[in-house]
Amino acid sequence: MTRTYRWDDKQKMMIEVTPQRTADVHYVQPDFEPFQSPDQAVITSRTQWREHLKATDSVEFGHSDMKAQQESWNKRQEQHRERVDRAKQYVKEYDRPQEVRECKRSNLNVEMANKLHGRPTPNRVEMIKLTMETAKEMQKRGR
Repeated sequence: MTRTYRWDDKQKMMIEVTPQRTADVHYVQPDFEPFQSPDQAVITSRTQWREHLKATDSVEFGHSDMKAQQESWNKRQEQHRERVDRAKQYVKEYDRPQEVRECKRSNLNVEMANKLHGRPTPNRVEMIKLTMETAKEMQKRGR
């Protein structure tokens, strides 16, 4: 045990001071009220909560953690806005054509769907060959 002294001006000497004893009482933090976690599990104790966090591979966030995450998010958003603003100088206005012409569409997709109905899906090369054959057939028929 350490000893503590103080100077007494009246007696002109050091006097040993006995420290005041603190209460031998410990504060026990109570368990929290039961609650339902975001994945609908009912948590009734701190131990169960720690096990639940470990089982779901989750991390508990405090207020300071949330504040840091929010600041990080705001910083990333600002960086994104700056990149978009820098990119705007390279983007040109689209030149619209004077007239819009109607595009005649073929029924190749309909023909292909009819041919492939009930068959297993062919690989890429077979699909290209089949499409080319169907397009030639349609051209001969005049569609």
